[in-house]
Amino acid sequence: MTPNAPQQKTARQAAMKPWVRGLLLLSLALNLAVLGMVAGAYFRFGGPDSDKRPARTDQIAGAYTRALAPEDRRSIWRDMRKQSVQMPSRAEMRRTHAQVLALLRADPLDTDALASALGRQIEFGHARAELGQMLLVKHLSGMTAADRAAYADRLEDALKKRKPDHKDRGAKYKRQTD
Repeated sequence: MTPNAPQQKTARQAAMKPWVRGLLLLSLALNLAVLGMVAGAYFRFGGPDSDKRPARTDQIAGAYTRALAPEDRRSIWRDMRKQSVQMPSRAEMRRTHAQVLALLRADPLDTDALASALGRQIEFGHARAELGQMLLVKHLSGMTAADRAAYADRLEDALKKRKPDHKDRGAKYKRQTD
């Protein structure tokens, strides 16, 4: 036996089979994915000071929208499209975004032009939110007391969950008939 023989045997014994290595890598990847999902959920829905963080606008309006029955949501959306003629089109919004991108890439930065472009986008968002609010109030004022109570229950659920429940949506939003 040569002096290198025991070392070769040890190296051969220490070598991991490819399928075992693949299994360990898969296990590590799955563990990291689960850890990432848990951490993401913690920071999105909970975590320290979760009640002190400012609410996102889509979360404020989103609950009211999700609580509507699908046909009511479509009706309000149709009314919104009819009445938003004076609002910027999607093409105009894309132009504004392109302008912002160009301004951000320019050297030196034209802060006045950037503030103006961002201001136009904010004005559009406010106008849209105000129109949506007006149409929602108009729609709710035309509901029966029972329909408004059912809407309030769905709204309360939506506010608690912060996320729409996509399961069995049809049964959840069926209108009550008197």
